[in-house]
Amino acid sequence: MKIKKINRLLSNPHGVIVIPLFRGLSRAAIGVEFPELQKLLQQKKILGRDGEALFCNSLSSRRLFLLIAAGGTDRKTDARKLACLIMSRLREKHIRRVQLYLSNDTHISPGFLLNLIDYLHLNNYRFDRYLRKKSKPVQRLDLVRRGKSPWPAAALNAAETTDRCVVFCRDLVNEIPSRITPDTMVQTASDLAAEHHLVIQVFRKSGLVENGLNGLLAVGAAAACSPALISLEYVPEKFSHSVSLVGKGITFDAGGLNLKPGNSMEEMKCDMAGAAVVLAVMKNVAWLRLPVKVTAWAALAENMPGSQAYKPGDIITYANKKTVEIVNTDAEGRLILADALIMASRQRPDAIIEFSTLTGAVVTALGDGIAGLMCRNKKLRTALLQAADACGELLWELPLFSEYRKDITAKIADLKNANYHGASSIKAGLFLQEFVGKTPFAHIDIAGTAFLSRPGPWLGVEGATGFGVRLMTEYLKNLA
Repeated sequence: MKIKKINRLLSNPHGVIVIPLFRGLSRAAIGVEFPELQKLLQQKKILGRDGEALFCNSLSSRRLFLLIAAGGTDRKTDARKLACLIMSRLREKHIRRVQLYLSNDTHISPGFLLNLIDYLHLNNYRFDRYLRKKSKPVQRLDLVRRGKSPWPAAALNAAETTDRCVVFCRDLVNEIPSRITPDTMVQTASDLAAEHHLVIQVFRKSGLVENGLNGLLAVGAAAACSPALISLEYVPEKFSHSVSLVGKGITFDAGGLNLKPGNSMEEMKCDMAGAAVVLAVMKNVAWLRLPVKVTAWAALAENMPGSQAYKPGDIITYANKKTVEIVNTDAEGRLILADALIMASRQRPDAIIEFSTLTGAVVTALGDGIAGLMCRNKKLRTALLQAADACGELLWELPLFSEYRKDITAKIADLKNANYHGASSIKAGLFLQEFVGKTPFAHIDIAGTAFLSRPGPWLGVEGATGFGVRLMTEYLKNLA
């Protein structure tokens, strides 16, 4: 969808004019702008509550209107709700061309506007590749504001670029598991590297063995497609900060020998969402040419049962010499992330930020609207929380409580990968902390936010959300 800022209404009998009636906005002023609506707007009962919407057609002017009781403009959350409501109503009527009228009588901040634009894009997305009858998204949306506007065109263009990268991420996560494997993810990363002049390094079986990346080798041992670790590097001409991003890429999680129940496997194609996020961020960083050195590490494997599968009771020795007892093969994400974190920490970046659909416990704690953040570095934690608030990909801090470390230790190895007896999200974060050395580190558990099983308040469609792409872009832009 193309979003453009204009300062006058266009003659467009085939589209719709959307008019948000913000709280405090004079309906009389709207009536002056649109005389055909005057009598309708004078009715006190029309659109009495926030969120109510009404289509109306003017035969005299041959214009279709969508009136929405839009709430206020002081909170970015109102912008997200408004965008979700607008796009859901437009889709109901299969409308392709839109003019969104924003009255001069209402103060709209750049933050409100950019959230509105982001969530208009996000709610225009549908994954319909395998449907015979395709959905019809909005093709063009004009933001109409009379006179000069303080909204920077460059920021609008950057938002559109970022939202294209979110679509890239969502398409990867929504794709069927037979088409998303370590092999196809490696090919996707190679295509990104070629398109955006990124430095790529791919470790397959021999490279994994050579570097002691035994977590990936163990988890992927039973799969038909061998595991992989991808490194993608963006190096601008001038930079003063370096950040490593790490993403979990279990392209399908059957649970290994600790096989999941059938209904728990239905959405396990999304267990590679962390890897999809970091690849999408690299695409966006290169497009935006941010002056920050960024390296993405995507750990890729399929967690399958089979004659070669790793077993409960096995012990994995990592490249940093730490040993891990396998208690449950369905706690595999931390095992492959440990390899990626070791490799990332060897580069000595200023920070390592890791995304993973890691624990069901974080879903129990925070639901599908907030991701769990675990970070001991105050500066990094604050920057991530500020970025989250700005873009609407919200984080809630969970403590890396050092007294819990005893619960991740094993009797016959340094650590164990499961059976933590409560607080399993926090203890999984403590486990990952063991593999980053002294590098400032943030673990973001997106198990609830990466993939929606039902529409949410800000996203009106289930499936992949792309959560993390806009968060990281905002963080890196602020860092730059």
